Amino acid sequence: MKARYLHRQVIRDLKKKMVFISGPRQVGKTTLAKSILQTDASYLNWDIPAHRESILRRELPVTKMWCFDEIHKYSSWRDFLKGVYDEFHREHRILITGSARLDMLRKSGDSLQGRYHHLRMHPLSVKELGISSRKELLTLLELGGFPEPWFSGSVIEAKRWSTNYRS
Repeated sequence: MKARYLHRQVIRDLKKKMVFISGPRQVGKTTLAKSILQTDASYLNWDIPAHRESILRRELPVTKMWCFDEIHKYSSWRDFLKGVYDEFHREHRILITGSARLDMLRKSGDSLQGRYHHLRMHPLSVKELGISSRKELLTLLELGGFPEPWFSGSVIEAKRWSTNYRS
């Protein structure tokens, strides 16, 4: 499959500011982020204890790009990112992925204002999947546009995934 629709936009935006990618669980945010990471880049996931400790100690890898995944689970994530951006944005690219709490940035007083571009990721689209026939469109409607059920190709697996996703 070709690159996701946000791929080029993220790369362009990273040259100017931090980039926040938000969207529903399982939509492919982490996969997109990892596809953008360059050779001289680091991936830090708040859910991984060793990564969390590095973040809390501000012992960040010596690389040109940092991706912080699920950082919104850290209670002081805004202050952390503000400090990191203010200190390092000239030398480092900063990519952040997460779900609903990143969306809340627009709805509240934001200490990060002017420091980031926010991009919302959606399930796979007709265009991304190269759908050109009625049959393929019906398959998309049946399986849905989330990557796991779509690539399973199975209605049974798609229903199973959907049930688990909602619970």
